[in-house]
Amino acid sequence: MERRLVPVNALLDLSLADGLNPAPLAAAGWQVKALEVPVRTSSDEVWVCDVVLFNESTGHLLAVEAKSGANIEPDQGRKLEVVDPVMLIEAGGITVTRDVPLRYEALYVCLEEHAERIAMGVSAAGLAVPVLAVGEGGARLIDPSLASAELVAALPGEVAWTHPIAEIIPFDQDSPDEAFDQPVRAELAAAMASGRSSITIRALTEQAVWHFAIYGQAARGRLVRKVRGAARSAAQAEPDRLRFEPATGTTEPRIVITRSAEQFDRRGRTQSYQAFFGGRTVRGRRPTHPDQGDLFAELDEAERVTAEEMGENIGVGSDELQDDLDSAGGLPPATPIGDSADTEADVP
Repeated sequence: MERRLVPVNALLDLSLADGLNPAPLAAAGWQVKALEVPVRTSSDEVWVCDVVLFNESTGHLLAVEAKSGANIEPDQGRKLEVVDPVMLIEAGGITVTRDVPLRYEALYVCLEEHAERIAMGVSAAGLAVPVLAVGEGGARLIDPSLASAELVAALPGEVAWTHPIAEIIPFDQDSPDEAFDQPVRAELAAAMASGRSSITIRALTEQAVWHFAIYGQAARGRLVRKVRGAARSAAQAEPDRLRFEPATGTTEPRIVITRSAEQFDRRGRTQSYQAFFGGRTVRGRRPTHPDQGDLFAELDEAERVTAEEMGENIGVGSDELQDDLDSAGGLPPATPIGDSADTEADVP
């Protein structure tokens, strides 16, 4: 995880109840509604809010500024204090489902190692903004007296992590270009597996970036450009499988799948996907969760069992299989994904 993304991910971990760590903000009713949203303040300035949480029952908005460094900007801090909740609701496209008075609260989230210095900066700037410090052990409010009663009730003491901070946002619009390569290739492989002949860059971005829909417009635009660059690189690296087609007057930019890994490969289906990923190497692959299996290993096992049941050797160097196919007059037509088949060889 990029270090600058640790505060954001920690805050999201506290706000999403579907993870492994405690989520007291979710339990208190807050929901994640927007990311990287520019909002105009009452002083007619613009502040880009990193995360917006909203409690639909109480009308309480939490606007978060995530800090991975040791300093705060006083001018920026003053923007945090003069945000109109109605303007934030409109900027984030947040739906208010009931008639409740809207309340706004700003929150700094920083790394534990910089917490003391951030708190001193807040005090020196005369800001009444609470600071949430996050570290490897947990998260805590530095000075609860600056926070609202609701926030203090949700975070009355240190929240201890039971697992490492979840990598909810593994990359964002400010991440280096290479951070998008593996996620984009993974989604292209998924498009192949589903039998798609093409996918637009926009659709590819929505699949590769988990929370794309709630990002602000400017951030979404940058994310699309990052994914487009990674998709073009993938097409250049796999010219016999993929082709990048730029936008025209009537079409969006897209990736065309010219040859899918689902089609026959004498090395076997799993090896065909591995070849698309550039070979199986430990280096550069994202570590798996200890309770989560390796996708390649599962595919290998499924293919081995299929080969044993069918009495065929579909592994690397299967010359006998190739000879049989040649003598039979070539390959049978490929069975599209989703159609019924008499063989289990296409079942992952």
